[in-house]
Parts: sequence; structure tokens; C-alpha cells
Amino acid sequence: MAVSGRARALYQRIADQLRVQITEGALRPGDRLPTEAEIAATWDTTRSTAVQGLKVLVNEGLIISDRPRGYFVRSRRPMVYRPQGEFRKRPLSPEMDLFLTQMSEEGREASQRIEVKVEAPSRQVRERLQMQEGELVVVRRRVRFVDGVPYNVNDSHFPLALVQGSEIMNPDDIARGANIVLAELGYEQVRALDEIQVRMPTPDEADRLQLGPGTPVAIHLCTGYTKAGRPVRSVVNVLPGDRHVITYERLRPQIEEALVIRLAGEEDLHTVVDLWGHAASWLQERGIDQWQYPPREERIAANIEAGECWIVEADGAPVATITVDEHADPDFWSPSETKESALYVHRMVVRRDVAGLSIGSALLDWAGEEAVRQGKQLLRLDAWRTNDALQQYYRDRGFEHVRTAEVDGRHSGALFQRPATYKRGIGPELKTVASSPKEA
Repeated sequence: MAVSGRARALYQRIADQLRVQITEGALRPGDRLPTEAEIAATWDTTRSTAVQGLKVLVNEGLIISDRPRGYFVRSRRPMVYRPQGEFRKRPLSPEMDLFLTQMSEEGREASQRIEVKVEAPSRQVRERLQMQEGELVVVRRRVRFVDGVPYNVNDSHFPLALVQGSEIMNPDDIARGANIVLAELGYEQVRALDEIQVRMPTPDEADRLQLGPGTPVAIHLCTGYTKAGRPVRSVVNVLPGDRHVITYERLRPQIEEALVIRLAGEEDLHTVVDLWGHAASWLQERGIDQWQYPPREERIAANIEAGECWIVEADGAPVATITVDEHADPDFWSPSETKESALYVHRMVVRRDVAGLSIGSALLDWAGEEAVRQGKQLLRLDAWRTNDALQQYYRDRGFEHVRTAEVDGRHSGALFQRPATYKRGIGPELKTVASSPKEA
């Protein structure tokens, strides 16, 4: 038997109806809501119940109370906040110019109020600047205003020992920006760590930003580091939720330098298994039955011990793996084919977050070069019989479909080969840092 939920209280139903009118546009920003008495009459209830319903919407930040005039739909004109814009190249200009320019382009008036203090840092700032107890910071506290309304708080903290006597100590705009001053002092920032939290404001934050009830804030913590890894600046930005849209741009990283390919060692067994497992999960999500069984770790370990398993690394992180050997699977390749001079590719996996950078093509070219080094004439592989996209992938890379061998209990068997000397020539360069034992 179905159990019905508790009926919503009348004040909640009043809030629900008004909320729908606001979100669907029947009540627009700046519109005056019905009075408490009008709501009470419409719903045949008391004025205190109507007030309860209105307070729900005040606490949600949808309406404001402006006594004695009444309740009004809150106007929201959010500012687009782009944390990644800080390190973009820009002309030497006042440190607030990016903010001023953005607001000017939107036809809005911007200003700021600055004060500078020397004080003991909060625990949060002290930890991020890796400071000792008793060390002091210089804080440049800024409240930024748009159209006369305080829009956000920007408090920049610097270790006093680094900036004492510099322009950072002055409560004025810095013509070339505080980051440039830091660089001139020998502390150029080359990277920043961004952290974003969402919570209700503290009383001090609510006072500085003139926040009404029910307005959450996003806290953007930004820590700037030098090339040596020293933190030299900690910024706390307080962004009211009704006044900001936080926007991040992300560029897909491009691999410009040569990747490293090296022989896998015993300690790499789990790395190879994990790469294989991630690929299997990705295939399963797309309804492809390939590799839907536990990885055969004993075979991978044997390939590693024989010096046949390789790992590709980018900046020291494994991004791909491939196994190449002389083993012609007797279930698939005929006795006469087994006698032919060929190197065989197994378990080629490229991590999904670098897919599309042609690492797989580069790996197949590398495998062809390895075949040539070992005096082989052909590069061969067997592909999953039901994975048509994978088979087309190999055709596009110069492989000829020899035939498809159907063997009971085996799901692979689409056989491909190409001349060992074939080279597609796309994708990143692979720099071998360990020789195959066969060459040793």
C-alpha cells in the first residue's frame, strides 16, 4: 500500500506559488508582491501565516523586504567572475583595470575601496603561505562596487618579510599590479592554486557586502607560487551567490614535447592493470563487450619479466601501454603464417584523458620501428571481432585485414597486418629511454 507524504504546511504552499511566479517570470525583478493582508485574504488564512511564507522567499534570496513599502522581487544582474583571467597577458595598468574594463563594457559603473593592514594571518592564510606562528602578513583589503552596490571582497595577503617597504604597503591602486611588484622583488608567480568553497557568510562578510538574509557566498582562495614552489600570495575572494557567475575556461592540454616510452618493470604491474581496467570500463559504458573480464595479471607479469611490455609517460605520469612480442597466437595464425617474420602487438591502451592526441598512432609507428630493429618484416595484431570501430581504426592506420578467425571461447580474432616499415607519421614523438633486452 502506498504511503502518502505529509501535506505541506499552508505557509510553504504560499511560498511555493510565489516562487513559481518568480521563476517563470510572472513576477519580474523589481515587481512588488501582494501585501501580507492580500495574501492572507487570498488564502483565507491569518496575516502571520502569510508573513511566514514570505520569509521563506526572503531566506532563499528571491525577494527583499523594504518596509513600509512591502516585498519586492530581488533584482539579479550577476557579474561574470573568471579566476583564470589573472595570469593572462595584459598591458601595464592599474590592478583593477580588468574589472573596470569588464564592467564598462557592460555599461556599468565600477569602483573600489582599499585599505592596507599589517596583522597576524588567519590559520587558513598561514597554512597556505606556509608561515610560522608569530609571522605577520600585509593585507590589501578591497571591496569592489558595481553601480554603487558592494559586489565582492578581495583580500590579498603577502608575507610582511617579502613586501615591507614596497608599493604593496600603500592603500592605493598599484599602476603595474601587485603581481608585478612581487616579481620585481624577486618573487615572480608562475602558478596558482584555486580553491572554491560555498557557505553562508560570516557576520563581517555580510556587513562588508551588505548582504540580506539567505544569500550564500562562494569563497575563492587563490595561492600564488614562485618557480621554486614558494607560496608568496594568498587571496581570499568573497563572492555573493546572487551577484556572480563563476566561469572557468579549460584548454585541452597539447603534448608538444616528446613522450618517454620505457620498459615496464615489476613495480609497474598495477599501472598496466589499471590502464587496462580503465579502458575496459570505458568500453562497457559504450555497450562494447571487449575486455569484460578480469585482466590476466599472470600474463602481464610474464610479458614484463620478458621485457615485452612498455609504458608511455608524459611528465612522469603513465598515459599508455603496449606489449610487443614474437608470439603468434596459434588459435588465430596458421602454421605457415607463424613462420613468417613478424612482431605482434598486444594490449595497446591509451588513457582516455589524452585520447585524440594520436598517441595510439605514434605507438603503432614505434612498434613498427621496433619490428624493423628486430629484423621483422611485418607488424601484426588481432582485434575484437565485434568492435567495428576499432577495426576501422587499424584500417585507417595502414593495416590490412587478413581474415577473421572465429574460435570457440575467444572473442578476438580479426587479424590485421601491415609492413613493419609503414609509418603514418602523426602524433607525438616517442623517445625510447630503455633498450629492448633483445638489443642488449
